[in-house]
Amino acid sequence: MIKNSPELMHAFAIINFHELTPSALCEVMKHKFHHAIEHTADQVVSYFTLELQDDTTVPAVADIQHLLFARLHAEIIQTIRKEDTILYPVIKSQEPQSPPIKCIQHGTYTTIRNSFQKITLLLQKIRQVSGNYQIQTNWSSAYKLCINDLYITEQLVMQWIYVAQNILYPSVTKPGTIVIDQNDFNNATSID
Repeated sequence: MIKNSPELMHAFAIINFHELTPSALCEVMKHKFHHAIEHTADQVVSYFTLELQDDTTVPAVADIQHLLFARLHAEIIQTIRKEDTILYPVIKSQEPQSPPIKCIQHGTYTTIRNSFQKITLLLQKIRQVSGNYQIQTNWSSAYKLCINDLYITEQLVMQWIYVAQNILYPSVTKPGTIVIDQNDFNNATSID
């Protein structure tokens, strides 16, 4: 049996993220957050795309929710792809016995942090427009499920952002680590 294997973890298992290596944490992030966020967000998109126009019980803000969520969904998918294709492979390639090395440019981390800020602002706007996700009795069952999925998406995203910003990224950018940008090479003077 593989210790800390993400395949062995249940969706609602309690995980002490601090005990995981950065490489294992990347796997857990993909399985526990990325996949769940994508699945739930796809359900919201499905409602907005297929059912919203025919649902006569929705409030007037449903179109605004749809627009905000479309922007949120695009930002989330883009950020997940950056993590899965750029950050996580580099983090996983580090030797577990060696101290963490800064091997991703600082600009990449800044881009991810900026994306997290955009995502958080969009989540706040959706919550505000949605009346803090308070369900109304006159809404259709499909719209109630959509609002519930919006709430679940928000919760998953906030957990993902928290773990990424407070556990994963600090573990691979230890204090005292020198961050080297491409600009540092361009401005360097030769010792010759």
